[in-house]
Amino acid sequence: MSTDSIEKLYKNYGILADAKDKVSEHEKEYLEILKAVKGTAKEKRLASQFIARFFKHFPQLADQAIDAQLDLCEDEDMAIRKQAIKDLPALCKDNKEHTPRIADILAQLLQAQDPTELAVVCNSIMTLMKNDPKEINHSERIFQPNS
Repeated sequence: MSTDSIEKLYKNYGILADAKDKVSEHEKEYLEILKAVKGTAKEKRLASQFIARFFKHFPQLADQAIDAQLDLCEDEDMAIRKQAIKDLPALCKDNKEHTPRIADILAQLLQAQDPTELAVVCNSIMTLMKNDPKEINHSERIFQPNS
């Protein structure tokens, strides 16, 4: 594991956290966090948390951030997948326009074979429903029967 990479992630987190209302001026740091989804297991878990934490400040990078989070949801390491799935609802907390897409992704993840992973998916769906019950009804996969 690259200690330098972990330190860099924490440094970027610190820069973004300390920026308060000027977070969006630090796009470079957020992009480095997005790139960490290709790193070690610890980097990936941290990246998942940090992507979700600062997602609302970078609407211009929303698609890239969601794609990065999805990469983590498909990781071979179950711990990373569970972390990423758990963090998915946070992407919608302040950006409700992403709720149908995230709900659709979670619906696809209901195919998980592991019971603990499936529980995380269900908990994430419940979190979405609590945060934005109106928008989640737009997700056809979860709430409308197949024709």
